[in-house]
Amino acid sequence: MTLQQKSIHVVGIGGTLRDGSTSLRALELGLQAAESAGATTELIDLNVYRLPMYEPDRPASEYDETTKAYLDIVARADAMLWSTAAYHGTIAGVTKNALDYLEHFSGGPNPYLSNIVVGLIVTSGGAQAMMNTVNAMVHTVHALRGIVTPLSVPIPGAKKLFDANGSLSDAEIADRLNKLGALVVETATRLRTPVPDVTGL
Repeated sequence: MTLQQKSIHVVGIGGTLRDGSTSLRALELGLQAAESAGATTELIDLNVYRLPMYEPDRPASEYDETTKAYLDIVARADAMLWSTAAYHGTIAGVTKNALDYLEHFSGGPNPYLSNIVVGLIVTSGGAQAMMNTVNAMVHTVHALRGIVTPLSVPIPGAKKLFDANGSLSDAEIADRLNKLGALVVETATRLRTPVPDVTGL
């Protein structure tokens, strides 16, 4: 299969342990936008994939089936969307724990998230917590050698913006989520495209 024939595969990680999580709802909209841009997608809802606390010295052979399934999905990603709630001014613990498991990908010629594009979404109650959390996520992507898209989607006052069905009432934020999903696909596609040979010019 050629690169042109294979769709970009976007994996979304998000949600909290609260039913009706706004970070999960926002992530679902971002993934829908990625699909509209031609990608295939997989959603990791952290309320479904309830990972045990990450233990650095625990071998992967001892991971439970949920953790193994989580890592298998991440391994298929050409690009990612991360969505977290802002808890006490930073990344929610359930999200950070899931990201700590990416240490599993530290080996090989392309360790961690090398050449993987990551788009970021943050839901919060206030502006200060929101921006602190965006910055913390950017640092985490960089530490894992991933590539952060220049557009992120912080969503302050998120509880008031989503109804019981998960619909988003703010058209501007909905547009930003659409743009983020498309941008992740576009950027991953550009990274995949071979660089032209200009040695003869």
